[in-house]
Amino acid sequence: MFRHFLSLSLVVLLSLAFAGGSHGRELIADEDYWHAVWPNTPIPTTLNELLKPGAEENAEIDDVPMKVDDTMYPKTFFFQHELYPGKKMSVEFSKLPFAQPYGVYTWGRKVKDLGKEIFTFEEACIKAPPSKGEDKYCVKSLPSMIGFVVSKLGKNIMPLSSSFLDKNLKSEYTIEGVYNLGDRAVMCHRLNFQTTVFYCHEIHDTTAYMVPMVGADGARTQVLAVCHHDTSAMNAEVLYQVLKIKPGAETACHYLGNKAVMWVPNLPVNSAHNNANLAN
Repeated sequence: MFRHFLSLSLVVLLSLAFAGGSHGRELIADEDYWHAVWPNTPIPTTLNELLKPGAEENAEIDDVPMKVDDTMYPKTFFFQHELYPGKKMSVEFSKLPFAQPYGVYTWGRKVKDLGKEIFTFEEACIKAPPSKGEDKYCVKSLPSMIGFVVSKLGKNIMPLSSSFLDKNLKSEYTIEGVYNLGDRAVMCHRLNFQTTVFYCHEIHDTTAYMVPMVGADGARTQVLAVCHHDTSAMNAEVLYQVLKIKPGAETACHYLGNKAVMWVPNLPVNSAHNNANLAN
């Protein structure tokens, strides 16, 4: 069943053959190298953005935001016990003009009027301090992303992405299954700039899930979810607003949007199936 699910999900499974890995400066991860190592394996669309001209470590960052329609940051938070087959869930997406991933958004609220002002890459990523239990890295190229991931998870890894069906402000979904991907993951969030840059981080005390869902129109898809077991460092105002709880009180979960990539250890299919425990 899990093998069939992976096929439907168009998940790209990678067994990295890289040596070393200090943030990937010695890695040659351009398009030709990718296809040489993984023939007949397409580069995930989100990562393919990093192969466009200008996606280099020394490139200048165009801080102008993408069009709002291109931002796919789910605002929906929920409790871990809500992840079970048959659960109906309304997923809401951010439509703020300068929407950013949750961690960048909460940091930005301290230094910006988010309704009027634009972030710079320095403000959104470089200067943003890591939260408790977080190791972060600002990514401008595919080699630097892979190098950071390898430094955290090792060489045998796989990238996964959500594929929400539409960009309506709110969408209704029914959960069809919940697959536990383990407690080790690196999330890379596309920042809302014209230049393709990512905020990558590993957050300790989390669990990652792949969640197949069906939309209100019957179309099937899959999305990624992350549950934070330690919420003591999360923004108290936002946490109360979305879940009516205080920091540290309970596990808080959220979905990842289409423009994020989650890297996890590449378990054999049988092992992954055995670890695909339903959260109920």
